[in-house]
Amino acid sequence: MNFFSVLLLIVSVALIVLVTILPSKEEGLGALGGGSSRFFGKNKGLETLLTKITAGLGVAFFLLAIIANLV
Repeated sequence: MNFFSVLLLIVSVALIVLVTILPSKEEGLGALGGGSSRFFGKNKGLETLLTKITAGLGVAFFLLAIIANLV
């Protein structure tokens, strides 16, 4: 196993953990018909931070998968 494969493994485990920690939106298809009424009163600070970290880890996973395949 080379360095990029180990790094890919670490990023993938962190991504799995973060996706399971993120709270669900609980809207489903009800958001399409206007059935969502939960716009106010949410703690968006931690949720926004976790979403940004998850997006960053997703990009890192994508790039590391390409690099690990080329090396």
